[in-house]
Amino acid sequence: MPKRVRPYGSAEDAESAGLGASQPGAGGEPVSELDSTLTMREIAGQAAEAIRALGELAAGGASFASLDDAREVIASLERMGQDLPQLCEQLARILVVQREEGQITRGPGQDPDFWVVEAVEALAAAGQAADMMTAALAQASKTSAELRSAR
Repeated sequence: MPKRVRPYGSAEDAESAGLGASQPGAGGEPVSELDSTLTMREIAGQAAEAIRALGELAAGGASFASLDDAREVIASLERMGQDLPQLCEQLARILVVQREEGQITRGPGQDPDFWVVEAVEALAAAGQAADMMTAALAQASKTSAELRSAR
């Protein structure tokens, strides 16, 4: 039995929000040049690789990074975090729709409805966590703006 995730909202809240949202690009048309040439998997893989590379650069090159570099990375992470809750909601919607359309089927001894609800709840929790992360990054951006480099 998987660990139960209890987000601030319920799976039903996430599902109804995801199904009720009419988002740009929902009709299948690309919303940017990047998404017209790459799949969701490819873009997600590149984003994960970019975050890993940033971590390595920050760990190994603190003496090479400037205060302005740190501020810009914080601002970029904040911008990225602002879109994560919506992405989590859209992924939950994809799972629900695929289950409803019969694209997710029952395996031996499995209840796919249970697992879809579990995934939707976990994605709702991730969206809430992304909101909190974004708020913390906004605070970091605000306070780092008060710092001055020694010149």
